[in-house]
Amino acid sequence: MNRFLYILWFVLLIFTSCVREDLPSDNVQQDGETIKISGAYSSPQTKTTLSGLVTSWESSDKTGVYCAQAKNPGGVVGVKNAEFTAVTQTVSSFFDGTIYWGAGVHYFYSYYPYSAANSIKEATEIPISLPATQSQAGVTYSHIGDIDFLVSTPKSFNPLTEGAATPVDLVYNHVFSMIEFKVLIPQGTTKFNKIEFTTSTAADLSFSSGIIDLTQAKPAGDALYTITGATGSNSSTLNITGDCIITNDPATTAGAMMMVNPGNHIGGSFTVNAYTDLGVTTVIRDGIFIKRNNKYNLTIIIPFIDLKTAKEFGILSGVGISSSGLSIINDMDVGISPGLRSDITGFPPATVVNGAIYAPDDSPGTATMLTQAKSDLTDAYLIAENAVSPVPIIVAGDIGGSTLTPGIYKSFSSLMVQTGSLTLDAQGNSNAFWVFQVTDALTTIGGAGGDIILLNGAKAENIFWQVGSSATIGDNTSFKGNILALTSITLNTGALIEGRLLARNGAIVLSNANIINKPL
Repeated sequence: MNRFLYILWFVLLIFTSCVREDLPSDNVQQDGETIKISGAYSSPQTKTTLSGLVTSWESSDKTGVYCAQAKNPGGVVGVKNAEFTAVTQTVSSFFDGTIYWGAGVHYFYSYYPYSAANSIKEATEIPISLPATQSQAGVTYSHIGDIDFLVSTPKSFNPLTEGAATPVDLVYNHVFSMIEFKVLIPQGTTKFNKIEFTTSTAADLSFSSGIIDLTQAKPAGDALYTITGATGSNSSTLNITGDCIITNDPATTAGAMMMVNPGNHIGGSFTVNAYTDLGVTTVIRDGIFIKRNNKYNLTIIIPFIDLKTAKEFGILSGVGISSSGLSIINDMDVGISPGLRSDITGFPPATVVNGAIYAPDDSPGTATMLTQAKSDLTDAYLIAENAVSPVPIIVAGDIGGSTLTPGIYKSFSSLMVQTGSLTLDAQGNSNAFWVFQVTDALTTIGGAGGDIILLNGAKAENIFWQVGSSATIGDNTSFKGNILALTSITLNTGALIEGRLLARNGAIVLSNANIINKPL
């Protein structure tokens, strides 16, 4: 399971009419032969307006109740879809409605939300659907109450033995599941506009025209309710209207809630498109079994600098790629554009593991792909070069031996890491980023220092070296980050890179025993 998918529980919502220690007894009253169904809070994960992880009933929430043995007002036996309404807006609410006791044992079935159209339906044929397109107003999650569906556990009750004045206890169970999406940005704020969620499996995330039988036994544990006749979809969309502001702080960034149909997606994948005012960010996560009655969290991090398709490459060059020894590129591709296949030399003995080598003369499709990757590289280079927030810190000469916290660092000439290693301290923030704006050349010197050390959660994936001319990584240097060079990049013998070598216009040269690993 992807690390960014975490399980929280939807605890069953229990309606109970029993007198509770936190409720005054005079709230439970009987009036002659009237059947009273009232609800008392018994769990922190109920319905229908969400605040944090606590949801509460609204005073307008309505449930439909079926009981073939009970009497309607007027004395007709057989209650279909009697309307019961929450009387308070709280996590603990009583429900009011009017039906009367009949003879013998009574069997109760109920659902939420109430629909008057179900008054001509039997308890065995209640329509149910989960729309593929949902909406959320700003940061509020009240839309959940419109599309969530609850079914009560079938309840038998004998008024002769249990007492006609005793309220009927109904336990309501969630049919669907919920995903909360949170988006983080490295700095500042922006608006969260839409989520698209798609599965590669045959399991449906949404559906229309389904039928649910309220008389079926409650599924054991998180097992699914039986729904028949549904027309499903493998994708769902949540449109967000109004201001849903996201930040770089998981505690304050706004979220978006989507209801999904539970099902098995193991072996497949989820594709998530998060739309903000900054554009679209796409992430792919391993499929899991979405359990009924559960809530899941999925966090999406928008990179400060988005390499887009260039992210697939460990080496991307303009005019040439050469290797003079046994170098290895792991888990990334090698590409050149506009240079040709003949401009790539030394492979072998250099090898690409879990990746491929691409050149524009391989095929028209490959040429198009490489042109896009180079375009994405150029865009990322220019964003890095022109970044001004947070305010760049001026550095010069040799920064070896320094410890730098996250931010933008600008050198108006060449920059070196020479007299010691450079430590990048994330201070516990795994989303921390560094951008080094180097006007001229970048050079590291192996032997006496020159390594890049990551501390307290710093990630190579979030480090960008924008180099205005060429970069040279010294002998046996352990280097971290993505090098975006205007001209060329050279790795000396034994240099180890966790990152990417991306040269816009020049060549990339590998020496002996270089290793390039995909940044994490």
